[in-house]
Amino acid sequence: MNEIAIGAIGCGGIAGAHLPAYRHIDGIRTVAVCDINEEAARARAEEFDVPAVYTDWRELLADDRVDAVSVLLPHHLHCEVAVAAAQAGKHVLTEKPMATSLAETDSMIAAADAAGVVLMVGQILRFRPANIRARELIRAGAIGEVRNILRRRLALSGEFRSEWARRPEEAGGWVLYGYGAHEVDMILWLVDGRPETVFAQGRAVNPYWNDMDDITMQLSLVDGPMATYEHSLNTPFGAWECMVIGTEGAMMVESERIRFGDRVVEEPLDSPASWRAQVGEFVRAIREGVEPGPSGRNVRHTMVALEAARISMRDGVAVDASAL
Repeated sequence: MNEIAIGAIGCGGIAGAHLPAYRHIDGIRTVAVCDINEEAARARAEEFDVPAVYTDWRELLADDRVDAVSVLLPHHLHCEVAVAAAQAGKHVLTEKPMATSLAETDSMIAAADAAGVVLMVGQILRFRPANIRARELIRAGAIGEVRNILRRRLALSGEFRSEWARRPEEAGGWVLYGYGAHEVDMILWLVDGRPETVFAQGRAVNPYWNDMDDITMQLSLVDGPMATYEHSLNTPFGAWECMVIGTEGAMMVESERIRFGDRVVEEPLDSPASWRAQVGEFVRAIREGVEPGPSGRNVRHTMVALEAARISMRDGVAVDASAL
């Protein structure tokens, strides 16, 4: 395949990251955009010189010029559109979370496998320099064998730009699936882990979110460490960090640096470059016929942990994630 023609389904805020990234990859051209809001779709088309504008994603998928799509929709729509795209023979890069249930996740994987197309999930944190370097150091044994991971993301969050984010039936729960899809994925990806047992507790503190906005999750990983993930939208004392504890030391991973022992490794964040790296991985997988790093099959481990956490919060029990 020489030139790859992209269709963007969804023209909201996140399209402002995907579309410029594609523009910087050789042999890629965005040929179609779609949004239920025609004004938004036409604005993106004008901004990025896109020839075709649709308000129905089914019509975009019927466009023979389109080879691959970015699915940039509210969470509850990812599965239906990704499955239909695969069935239409289009490669799929879907924003995270991959879906809002494990059943949907498996439907997406099955559809991509049956059609022989690439299915990739936009786990953008995997493409940030500090996280990449931390994973390399961990795999090289810089802190010995990992025994414990402590990850937390704390903020005071009021009104959000996307109204659907506060509707659990669409977002799946903004903390668990909106943010948790990032944070749990990082825990697993840093150590190539898979969830074995998950216990989670959640509290609805701010009625604005209509769901759990304080969550604590405890995980044991298959043949590996234990992990704790804490997330709150209700604290003015912000934090976003990950402590990885090994048999020969510990490592603190922050947004732009890594601290371990007496070393500080600076890894400045270039956000546009991370987005280019992400879509570049998607394009590489298409061209080389290989599975991308955050493939649907790989990210299923993250979706298993999120499903287990949801069950745990609902039932008040530890969940055997390895059975899901």
